[in-house]
Amino acid sequence: MKGKSEKAALIDDIHGRFAKAQVAVVAEYRGLGVEDLRALRTKLRSAGGEFRVVKNTLARKAADGTGLAQIRESFDGPIGVALGYGDPASIAKALKEFAAQQEKLKLRIGMLEGRPLDLPGLARLAALPSRQVLLGRLIGQMQAPVTGLVGGLQAILRKYVATMDAVLKKRASEGA
Repeated sequence: MKGKSEKAALIDDIHGRFAKAQVAVVAEYRGLGVEDLRALRTKLRSAGGEFRVVKNTLARKAADGTGLAQIRESFDGPIGVALGYGDPASIAKALKEFAAQQEKLKLRIGMLEGRPLDLPGLARLAALPSRQVLLGRLIGQMQAPVTGLVGGLQAILRKYVATMDAVLKKRASEGA
């Protein structure tokens, strides 16, 4: 049995992880084997996150003062918490894909930057493109007006040069 100081240190560690996480998803893992949990952890690690199995009482205490405090009632039964520190959509995608392959992993509820996410909200988050794709689209949308203006100005200059060239050729043919 762990002493009070060890539990306090563990709660502080979990609290720090909860506070740092951009996205958190509470999932029931009942029936998953060690190899399945290892595969889940590997998949989440490659997406920029982690999966922690935590005692419910410790998780409830660690959630105080973080965005997860709103969903602390979900910490009951054999649960684990998937935490994402980078792109929230990639964590949600990884969890959704793994839950589709392993129906023993049951997603319960999530938190995105302090706001609760129900299962349809998690599905919408998983359907989003990655952060890099979204940023690329945003930059493309920001560049579109400037690109259109430059193209329009080039067309005007091309027409002007073509008209002046035609006028010069006509005058040259009339003078000859």
